[in-house]
Amino acid sequence: MVFEAVKRVNELVKRMSLLEENIAVETQFIKELYAKASKSMSESQHYFLNGIQASPVAKSYLLTKRGIEVVGEEAIPISTFIDEVLNFANYPKKKIEVLMVLAKHLEAMPMNLS
Repeated sequence: MVFEAVKRVNELVKRMSLLEENIAVETQFIKELYAKASKSMSESQHYFLNGIQASPVAKSYLLTKRGIEVVGEEAIPISTFIDEVLNFANYPKKKIEVLMVLAKHLEAMPMNLS
């Protein structure tokens, strides 16, 4: 009985590792799409990323040609920003929810990313 419990928990650990690997792959894909979207923008364009939070303090994040910007602060590289957002979402389920929000923003952007 105890051996069965250890075996079952080990199976959960394997599945969690696979899920974490999948999250990492999808995160890289999202980073690439955001970089492409940023590069395709003109200097005057921006896209408001509402619903995204990278710290306990709520800020307004804008995707621009220079990366992710917050009014009054320096631009953040896209890769760093997405890593921070996902670190703030410290559970796999929350990370997947954040990736979905990021993906939906990409879908709503008025540029061609194909």
